[in-house]
Amino acid sequence: MLSHGVLGSLLLASFAIGLSSAVTNEFRTYFNGIGNAHALTNEQQMNIKNLRTGTNGHVHLHQDCKAINRFAKKENGIYVIKPKASPPVLVYCDMKTEGGGWILLQRVKKGSSEFSSKKWVDYKTTFGNIEDNYWLGNEHMHAITKHQRFEVKFIIQNGTEFVHVDYSSFNIDGKENNYALRLGYPLNYSEYHEALTEEDNMMFSTEDNDNDRDANNNCAKMQGAGWWFNKCSSAMFFGQRIKWPKICDDCDSAAILIKPTTENCVSKHN
Repeated sequence: MLSHGVLGSLLLASFAIGLSSAVTNEFRTYFNGIGNAHALTNEQQMNIKNLRTGTNGHVHLHQDCKAINRFAKKENGIYVIKPKASPPVLVYCDMKTEGGGWILLQRVKKGSSEFSSKKWVDYKTTFGNIEDNYWLGNEHMHAITKHQRFEVKFIIQNGTEFVHVDYSSFNIDGKENNYALRLGYPLNYSEYHEALTEEDNMMFSTEDNDNDRDANNNCAKMQGAGWWFNKCSSAMFFGQRIKWPKICDDCDSAAILIKPTTENCVSKHN
């Protein structure tokens, strides 16, 4: 009899080469049930790091990257997590930055066209290359953050300098409130935190769904991408314009990472 670990590997292999056995069909059904399975290439599907059967013959998933990285020995890469009361979702886990366990929400490098002319429906789910320029998706961000408290780290690259701007909490509202951004208090406060002050509590905007407070402009249309705009001139992470006031107006790259805070240890949601 095959061990569960070997069986899990065979399931992945058989899925990749398209075999039509009952086992393969079962695995394909499971994989296609993942909220953003469409976002991976065939090669990336084979490189998912934790989609294996456990000792009971079932796939065991954790709620977030921090839980996966409990003993701080995991590698960066693509993982499946299972947020509470939501379908599984594929994420990129950063297991190296400041203790690891971070979920990558967005990564963008200067010059990328990945975010150009995207509509409201595009921003709802994952697009881009999960290992490169990438957006996790507003629906997935909401599903992940609605039952736990997460801290957030914005990383901005300006030349050889990487600036970290941290907040104590980060949540995204549901579609009924247009995926509004909710930030906690700044951690290690600096003048850099001022850039997102106006964006806190703002609804998400795209060129076809304008929710900003600029009466004269559609900020998303003007800037060419979606964001939590208040007016049109604060921090923004797109390929054609990565900007964080007082750090850089034409930054080289940026990323948004979140992980559960220690407050969840005594949370009723645990």
